[in-house]
Amino acid sequence: MADTSATLFVEGRSLVHGLNPLTKPAYILLAAALAYAPPVRTTAGTWLVCAALLAVNGGLLASSGTGGRAWSLLWKVMLPLALFMVPIHGLLHPDNRTALAAWHGVAVYREGLLFAGTVLLQVAVVLTASLLFVLCTHPADIVTSVTRAGLSPKIAYLVGSPLLMLPAMRARAASVQAAQRARGLDSEGGLTRRVRGLFPLVKPFLLGALMDIEQRAVALEVRGFNSRTARSAWREVRDSGAQRWARRLMLLGSLGLILYKAAGRPWL
Repeated sequence: MADTSATLFVEGRSLVHGLNPLTKPAYILLAAALAYAPPVRTTAGTWLVCAALLAVNGGLLASSGTGGRAWSLLWKVMLPLALFMVPIHGLLHPDNRTALAAWHGVAVYREGLLFAGTVLLQVAVVLTASLLFVLCTHPADIVTSVTRAGLSPKIAYLVGSPLLMLPAMRARAASVQAAQRARGLDSEGGLTRRVRGLFPLVKPFLLGALMDIEQRAVALEVRGFNSRTARSAWREVRDSGAQRWARRLMLLGSLGLILYKAAGRPWL
């Protein structure tokens, strides 16, 4: 079994895990098109479409066994975003007209809250769809599927490497911080002390990251990364005619929704 400790991938045998890696990005694109270019004009209709997509994504995440992991990542993104957007738009949105509450001359408006809620729902839809891809797809399968689709190995590595490098860099940052604390660095306490403790962490982290990049480059060259000969893959990535047709339909649907919105939704 492949080592997944340095990735966000969660091992499983669910329906989502078994899908071809190229099918999931097609679904992300369709979910984003439905969220940001829904075939409706009203805010209530947009909320209904986004709520339905969130229910579908949540069900798929739960059935794949990644619901808890997805939630621990989702709220860390959505909560700061909500704390930032809701007050700003509720108070200062340019379309604010209907005051819901006022206190000492400061009013919270309905239009701004609706706008903030809509944006948060749209972001949540894209994030949950993306988590389906990240948590249920091994990076090696992504590279293999992109290569087999006829694209350059450089593009395949560009797509797959962030899923491997970002968790590894996070682990490196934790190890650098633990090493510096063992040497007596005090990075706890107030904001000033935390800022002072940040600089001793940056230099070893950056140097280690550069060394890691150099080692990856050497490893790729040794394995003939720039070779023009046909490559074989030791990982078997399953695909089917139904999935290929589903990908085409999702891409066409996404393009149709975007063009429909660009045309001003002429049939509504």
